[in-house]
Amino acid sequence: MAQLSEKAFQFLKKQAPVKFLATVSEDGYPNVVPVLSTIAWDRETLCFVRFMIWKTRRNLEERKKVSVSGLSLLQAVEVFGEFLGFEKSGERLEFFNNQPIYRYNAYFGAGQVGVIKVIEKEIWQRVELWRAIQARMLLSADGHKEEEPEVMPGVVQEKFNRFLAVKYVSWLDENGNPRLAPAPGAFPSSKSQIGIVGLDRVFQGIEPGRKLALSVLSSEPNAYQVKGRYAGKCTRSGMEYHLIELEQSFSAGPPVPGERIYPR
Repeated sequence: MAQLSEKAFQFLKKQAPVKFLATVSEDGYPNVVPVLSTIAWDRETLCFVRFMIWKTRRNLEERKKVSVSGLSLLQAVEVFGEFLGFEKSGERLEFFNNQPIYRYNAYFGAGQVGVIKVIEKEIWQRVELWRAIQARMLLSADGHKEEEPEVMPGVVQEKFNRFLAVKYVSWLDENGNPRLAPAPGAFPSSKSQIGIVGLDRVFQGIEPGRKLALSVLSSEPNAYQVKGRYAGKCTRSGMEYHLIELEQSFSAGPPVPGERIYPR
């Protein structure tokens, strides 16, 4: 059985403040959302609280495949695993219910805990924060077209415009497994397009037409997800970026996580 290194175990248990989960939806698109409660339970197991993850829950129960990423300021770690199920009692549930966010919450506790078995050794990723600066430079070039569909309403575009928002991209590898990586260089190219500066190592193995998903988490906190297809490498203002033609957008946080925004 695969195990986390001691470094990855400590990172996912104590050090990484932000975690995202990538799963596979029934339509063959990846699905990527923040699940901040995720921790490494031991070197073979990850776990998280089931809370407002309706689409992710269905994907986990039906297809089992999942990748988890923990993120700090300068690095991230990705772990691929198999979903084992939800626990309604036991040591892990007791642990979460003793955490302040659940113990002193008047509205809800940690009712169920999801358990993930580690399948592959972790992959460490460098977070290219300077890509966010390059993306901000590209935002000054207007790529909006009045006749295109508004896949991303203004509120979604505004979140992807933010310099300090956490952004992730997810794709399916050659075996149909969900993968994910931080994408600080993601920016709205138009109402129906997102560009990503950097991540050439990811996109070198992705052909145009491949299904992708992107998620953004802001400090409020609010989260949104958009899905579409890779359109290839483009150039704007002398800078190269990877273009995604968007088809769908969703809320990924309160009050209605998973609600479709476009198309209605």
